[in-house]
Amino acid sequence: MPFLKNTWYVAANAPELDQDMVSRMICGEQIVMFRTSTGEVSAIQDRCPHRFVPLSMGRRVGDSLECGYHGLRFDGTGACVDAPNDDDNQKARACVKSYRAVERYSVVWIWMGDPALADEEKIPAFEFLADQENYTCCQGYSHIKGNYQLISDNLLDLSHIHYLHPGIHEGSSFADFTNKVQRDGDTVWSMLWRHHYHVDAAKRPFFGMPGDAEDVEGQGHARWDAPGVLFVNTAWWDHGSSFEEGVRTPNAHLITPETETTSHYFWASGRNFARDNEAVTTATAATMKNVFETQDGPMVEAQQRDMGHSTDFLDHKPIILKADAAGVMARRIMSQKIRAEQPSKNADVLQPAE
Repeated sequence: MPFLKNTWYVAANAPELDQDMVSRMICGEQIVMFRTSTGEVSAIQDRCPHRFVPLSMGRRVGDSLECGYHGLRFDGTGACVDAPNDDDNQKARACVKSYRAVERYSVVWIWMGDPALADEEKIPAFEFLADQENYTCCQGYSHIKGNYQLISDNLLDLSHIHYLHPGIHEGSSFADFTNKVQRDGDTVWSMLWRHHYHVDAAKRPFFGMPGDAEDVEGQGHARWDAPGVLFVNTAWWDHGSSFEEGVRTPNAHLITPETETTSHYFWASGRNFARDNEAVTTATAATMKNVFETQDGPMVEAQQRDMGHSTDFLDHKPIILKADAAGVMARRIMSQKIRAEQPSKNADVLQPAE
């Protein structure tokens, strides 16, 4: 299945670009990203048009990248700004593809399609990543050898946690929860109300919760936007209290296809408790990375191995369970969007003269 082009993909965690440049394959295209002297993000094809070597093998020269082979330099627009030992006509002929890129919510977003259609207002909101007054956050990255939509399926299926992640919801039962799936435009919501959620009394002081009641209310609402951008809004609070007064741990799961069968998985977690405890931040990042790479990741990779080079899970005629409703809805939206981008089968057919 072709990739959706006219949409925002996550290309990097913003801190990655604080060092030098980052080269990453996205939707089968190798791209190099770097910050300019003004702090803006530039993204261009990571391929010199002369001998086809990666520009990322070269070096930064001001706001341009210099090829390490023959010294051709390209700026953030993809234009050749220097061609040593050649005249200006050569510079005019040499150029590379550029991409619209913007930094928002501590990540770098890239538009893979028509730059004229790139509307920054359509970037899904992840306010907690920019809300330093109320949340402490950590970010990370994992590489998964599976199709990006398989990862979205996994995240939208809220029932698997009790089986694949033992201990995370210890003392609670999925049978006590209420799950509702709904579509809002091209956004899918899988909302989970965790009635009678268990919080061990010994952990309540750590979360800043008074008293010792172990039975509380909770939620784990997941929001999906194309192509694989998920916000999971998790919280729990005492009965008679409210979400605003409770413990909140919002998470971002940002999945970008590398190839048809491999994916970049950018993730972030926030919390409104133990905010100044750096050890908690470090432990949270380590736990998330371990969970994704030793539990969810192997399951997705096993699915992909069984499917071979196929990327459409539904083509394999799987049994569909209630917990699959949100994932199936998201897949149908993606199929509609991708089909809408494809040229009409009749576009090249000559029309008869009148």
